[in-house]
Amino acid sequence: MTPQVSVIVPVYNSVDYVRDAVQSVRDQTIDPEAVEILAVDDGSTDGSDEVLAELAAEDPRMTVITQENSGTPGGGRNPAIGRARGEFLFFLDSDDRLTPDALRTMVQTAQDEGSDVVLGKLGSSDGRNVPTSMFSRTVLDADLVEDKVFNTLGPTKLIRRELIERLGLRFPEDQKIGEDQPFMAAVYLSARKISILADKEYYVIRHREDGSNLTLTARTAESQLIMAVRLAQAIAEHTEPGELRDSLLKRPFGWTMKRALDSRWTSLDRAEQSRLVEVFRDELAPLYTDGVRKVIEVDIRAQLDLLHSGDLDSLQAYCDHLAEGAPRRIGWQDGQFVRRLPAELEPLVPPLDRVVPSPKMACRLEDVRLEGTALTVSASVRIPDLDGSPEELGLRARLRGQETVEELRTTSQDLTPGARSFAITAEHDGLSRGIWDLFVVVRFGDWEKQIRLGSERARSIPPEGISNLGGDLPAQERVLAYFTQGPGNLSIDSGNVLHPNLAVARALGLVPDENGRALLLVQLSAAPQAGDEFFAHLSGIPQHGGRQLLPLQQLGDRLLGLRLPVGAREIGATLTVTSVLGGASAPLPVTGAEHWPARVTGFGLATTEEGGLLVTSPSESGRDRRPLPGIRTPGAAPTSLRERVVPAVKSVPVLGPALTRAVRTVRERRA
Repeated sequence: MTPQVSVIVPVYNSVDYVRDAVQSVRDQTIDPEAVEILAVDDGSTDGSDEVLAELAAEDPRMTVITQENSGTPGGGRNPAIGRARGEFLFFLDSDDRLTPDALRTMVQTAQDEGSDVVLGKLGSSDGRNVPTSMFSRTVLDADLVEDKVFNTLGPTKLIRRELIERLGLRFPEDQKIGEDQPFMAAVYLSARKISILADKEYYVIRHREDGSNLTLTARTAESQLIMAVRLAQAIAEHTEPGELRDSLLKRPFGWTMKRALDSRWTSLDRAEQSRLVEVFRDELAPLYTDGVRKVIEVDIRAQLDLLHSGDLDSLQAYCDHLAEGAPRRIGWQDGQFVRRLPAELEPLVPPLDRVVPSPKMACRLEDVRLEGTALTVSASVRIPDLDGSPEELGLRARLRGQETVEELRTTSQDLTPGARSFAITAEHDGLSRGIWDLFVVVRFGDWEKQIRLGSERARSIPPEGISNLGGDLPAQERVLAYFTQGPGNLSIDSGNVLHPNLAVARALGLVPDENGRALLLVQLSAAPQAGDEFFAHLSGIPQHGGRQLLPLQQLGDRLLGLRLPVGAREIGATLTVTSVLGGASAPLPVTGAEHWPARVTGFGLATTEEGGLLVTSPSESGRDRRPLPGIRTPGAAPTSLRERVVPAVKSVPVLGPALTRAVRTVRERRA
């Protein structure tokens, strides 16, 4: 039977790892007859050859090829390519492993989709960095650039063998590092179809304990230059001039050459630098076109321009500046963003070559408040690379699904040049009915950028948002400031568009529980639902500050008891209560403090103007003897709180009898 896949394992001094690598192939769920294993012992001296011989004796599917040490990874792979019989090849490094279902899934995908290359998501067993940008999602027909396939040029992929043989591909055997890049570039650019599998890990890499992984070998300026040359030439061989070629050449010019011109370059003597300048001119300069210059960053572009010109003194000065690690600064000048450079370096870079895209910007919601229907929002904006400040900040509300926008009225802003962040506060008297999404607007002259607001926010802002539902407002005046699912951005529901049937909570009064602490009785307008919660916020006593989830007890169909975290130890604290019903947050004004038995419980309670509770000493309690307010029920005559609540409380298992005993105890003490 001709195997479906040939797994090629180059081995050099991997005695502690190669058994696990081969065993991971044996453990595959694919039909065992569909796999052959070709291990190349590249002149190992640590006993790896003995391990390979033992494994081959146990498994007739395994062939061991022995040779003198080639000194390069390519020399350990090429002999097996010529011996392989499978429809597909998979290159497995001897210190890595496959996950159990990897080959079956990748082969099945290649056959079903007609793919010439299948990339399986990479993982690490010990925290080693792996490419991730291309594995955000599964893509069965991937684009080299858009899906970031070209960001991973390692050979640990499933590749159709016919493609390799048709191109006559082999790994360079005179290149110890980066030999896989020209090989994989040719494979990618000649493949009919490439698939990415990101649903799970398929291939797991790991560090060798002695740090001898070839990918960790120190790289010189010359080795980086050679890597760039080989990769650029492979790209040029398999593409036509144009946008695709320019986009792919960004890697050798903008990534590999950037590393060739770091401290590795400045450590070379002038004669060696001059020699490498000639290599660049001969091998890379013909591909260093205006199209490539446009897609690479301004700093590496300036360095390559100086390298190409042979101005080694200026190149040295520019490299030294970058090595200092000074923050990258971008300014606004003549209607565009430009790279700021020290005065002595500016003459080295023409003004047009210093034009850059807009700097990265991020915003944070600092506060959001509602007073009736009036909305007030505060936000900060960070632009780490900016030299100077924006000309203006704004806050904008956009009606979802439409082009209608409302600009909030700015009441204050801080645009101090050079500040770590900039701030704005703005307000609106009341948005019309609808769902409004909130944005920060950053302006430089006629240029502006909208940034969605809310995903990053101050910890003091409740995660469920805020509302004005605490009052008896008609539906058209109800406003909810909430955070969207997923991104968590701030949106405003004005007029109960998305939340038309929200329950409302109303405090009825306060009674002591069996421990003498406060129990707040709350009536809901509808039966409680899963996910309904109540929170207390204590202030005034640092050790007890913060937001707390309140334990609750259902006393009736719509009657709840909330245990408040206040007692004699909290004298001096202020407590506020918030209800979260149906995902909507609303303040819950507390009532009934005037009837609190302060002398018995050892602490008093007084209501604040904001509807909160102030914990006082017994002598400061504002208790009086006014009758408790009645509760109106539709279709029923008004009755007293005692007539309504006492039977409901007594009927609750466990808590009812406990509360009855507590009340009786209070009465006895008072008597």
